[in-house]
Amino acid sequence: MAKSQDNGTTILLGLKDYKVGEVWGGEEKVVVKVEIKGRIKCSYCGSGKLYRHGMCQPRKILHTWSNGRRVYLELHRRRWKCRDCKRTFAEGRELVRSRSRLTRQAETEVLWQLKDRNFSQVRRELGGLYQQRVKARLERERGERRKMKEEKEEEIERKRTEQLALLEF
Repeated sequence: MAKSQDNGTTILLGLKDYKVGEVWGGEEKVVVKVEIKGRIKCSYCGSGKLYRHGMCQPRKILHTWSNGRRVYLELHRRRWKCRDCKRTFAEGRELVRSRSRLTRQAETEVLWQLKDRNFSQVRRELGGLYQQRVKARLERERGERRKMKEEKEEEIERKRTEQLALLEF
């Protein structure tokens, strides 16, 4: 692939720190081979003293949609071991969660689609495999919103009791 094509694909997919390789596809999907480039630091202690500890199995992960076709990333990740904390990890955690079949960008797009359509319509487009992941994230976000609302209410109640105590005093 020519350098300008490679750079254009990187920009379109929003993959700044990744090396884009081959691109192939058919009527329903496009697959882009991706590798991580640049310096890696330990995800646990932040140390730069690492050595290679093998390769992960290549994974096909849904990244986005383009012209009605799914765009998958074939992610080739390396495993690393830290010389300081002795822990192992795989690169690319900022792109995809552990054991997920969706990139973080795809998860966000799905949530945006759920604002306009119902869950069964989005599920048909994604396929049944992603149903549990999306529902879990939706529930997690609802729980976070509920928790924030409860904290606000508690704060308001606390301020009211303080004001009442000052008035009685």
